[in-house]
Amino acid sequence: MFLLFSLNSTSATWPKKFDAPQVKYEETKLDSFYKYTTKSYTIFSNQRIREDSISKIANVAESVNGAIKLFPISLQKNMKNGNKSSEIIRLYTNESEYIKSGAAKGTVGYFDGRSREVKINQEYLLGDKKKKSNLYQKHQFRVLVHELVHQSMGDQFYALPTWMREGVAEYFSATHFSPGRYNFSMATQHIKEQIQYLCNLENKDELRAPNLRLITLMSSNDWNKDTIMNKDRAYAKYASSLLLSHYLIELSSRNFKGMRIFLDESWENFYNKKMKKNKKHRIDQSILWGDKNLSKIEFQIQQYWKSKGLIIKFMSKSN
Repeated sequence: MFLLFSLNSTSATWPKKFDAPQVKYEETKLDSFYKYTTKSYTIFSNQRIREDSISKIANVAESVNGAIKLFPISLQKNMKNGNKSSEIIRLYTNESEYIKSGAAKGTVGYFDGRSREVKINQEYLLGDKKKKSNLYQKHQFRVLVHELVHQSMGDQFYALPTWMREGVAEYFSATHFSPGRYNFSMATQHIKEQIQYLCNLENKDELRAPNLRLITLMSSNDWNKDTIMNKDRAYAKYASSLLLSHYLIELSSRNFKGMRIFLDESWENFYNKKMKKNKKHRIDQSILWGDKNLSKIEFQIQQYWKSKGLIIKFMSKSN
């Protein structure tokens, strides 16, 4: 079996924080664009990026892999062993160029599953700080972190159900509070702030989000269609996925046993499909929560977050 599991040792418990070291980069001026190279990434832009801005982007990019490796379970797997090439990030200077890259309207960044490149609307990433709120500045790298988590997963990304890869990416996105810095010990506060900000909720507003049964049944196509059809409430399903992922990471009493088994079986299923052309089947997601049903988990999530000041109502429809 030509499998490359993450060789870095993982801690038995979730870390409290992660501060990535300052990153060095090289700038190269080419015919029609600029190239910025770090240890693990090549960043392309058709205009020169200010030194302070590209430094932040480089720090964020290099931090993601380090943060993921701290996870008590390996989330990074690839089909073949070998020298890993530099990951690609493409920054588009305006929305028109960004949409031409294949992006869906209304989005500001995405992971291109075919090219395995992260593509970001630079206008959002490097917006004029003087015209933006402090909250915006805190969240402006959120999308970049989210998409880089997808990219960093390698082939594991394709083995997981949509809600899990989105929920895990949102977990890292929420706990990232400054370029290259993560505070996992304050995950609850960061998650609450992220959901309130992206769902336009005031402190006493109720979060209305798709129930767990809905999101766990959604395919990638279902997810993308919902984003287009319900663009004004597109983040609601991400919120549900984030809440369920947070539950599995921090609130479940199973010590990651269910997640370990599920990740292993999902990977084996994906590997067999790729190597032997077997028909891919759906792995039983109840492995993740054992003898609890989704209704009970919803209740536990609601009670936990109610005590933190976030009222949640799980809906039977996504819109």
